[in-house]
Amino acid sequence: MKTVLASPRFLARLWREDRRTLLHELMLLFIGSGFILPNEPVWSDVFYIGIIPLFIYAICKKDFDVRLKSCPAPLLAAGGIMLSFCISAMVNVTAPSQIGASAFWMWNILCTSIFVFLLTDAFTQQTNYRERLIRLMIGAGMINILIALILRLGFQPLPWEGDILRMQGWGLTRHPILGAVIMGTILLMALSKALSLHQWRYWAATLAALVFILLTGSRGPLMGILLAVPVLAGMKYPKTILTALPVLAVITVIGLRMDVGVFHLVQEQIGRGDSHRFMLWSLAWRDICQMPVFGHGPASKFNTPGEPFPHNLLLSTWLYAGAVGVVALMVYLGTVCKSLFSSFAKSARPLSIAILLHTLVSSMTDFAQVVKGPAPMWYMFWLATIFAAQISPRPKIR
Repeated sequence: MKTVLASPRFLARLWREDRRTLLHELMLLFIGSGFILPNEPVWSDVFYIGIIPLFIYAICKKDFDVRLKSCPAPLLAAGGIMLSFCISAMVNVTAPSQIGASAFWMWNILCTSIFVFLLTDAFTQQTNYRERLIRLMIGAGMINILIALILRLGFQPLPWEGDILRMQGWGLTRHPILGAVIMGTILLMALSKALSLHQWRYWAATLAALVFILLTGSRGPLMGILLAVPVLAGMKYPKTILTALPVLAVITVIGLRMDVGVFHLVQEQIGRGDSHRFMLWSLAWRDICQMPVFGHGPASKFNTPGEPFPHNLLLSTWLYAGAVGVVALMVYLGTVCKSLFSSFAKSARPLSIAILLHTLVSSMTDFAQVVKGPAPMWYMFWLATIFAAQISPRPKIR
């Protein structure tokens, strides 16, 4: 971790010489702190106090090149998403009592925009930022798992649902589903390192992340991992995966028929039903049809106890930001894919595709407002997709 994070002396020098790079280094500290600090309000305050004032100061000093020509396409497309939610938030203010909720979400949109801008800018300025982020996520993720296991398994009664354990994490991974989505990205990063470097510590990190996901009992993220892992391994070792997949398929079929061990837990997961997802999607579609163009605004909620949002990225975006938001989302994902497949770093492509696949599969059952933040959504959606875009520094023209 020492080689990943900058030293205090180096940060002090950056404050005097290069505030833009200083913000990039502070972003790494902020991202890592989300796994170690309590989620609310401590972690959020780190962003409010440590990032936003310095960002405003750097903008006033013109430390950033904010010309449209210099901005990567995914960043511009992300701005379209922010704009669509801003329009929806303002359009749906029909009474003075709604001004407060609209202002709250405008603040969330502003914070999310700053996070996305700084993370994207860091990738465009530092060639090793991607590698440092991978190592940071793996290291901080392992600390998070250790804290969660000690606190949840050692000092609290375990929340069982039949034979399924719904363990809570710590910090940003506190919610079982959101934590499993974030930990899925870490699992894929660790697995990619393990397949490339063949070091036991990365295999151990992969196994630890998998155990965490299984203990949360979250099916959407687990399904994303089950689809992303073969893609990652297959792109690295095509011949091996073609032999292994049929064998694993036969073992899975036999295990499900016997209903023992891990396969019994799989049967229990299937037996849990749809967790009200179809009902929530039906409610979302009913509300979407009422205001299909600009949506109901990000402050909209369902009148269902404990389930106030659709649990689906596409329906959530359509509900909150309307068709305008859906188009902006599709454009953003399209630019991410274009950036990914046009990148010259082909060796990094398997991990990027796997993370993007895991994110999109998980988003079909668990995502809400993408503009909420500081929040786990920054890691679940924005960090994952910006990472997958493989944005790199442009070559300098002499």
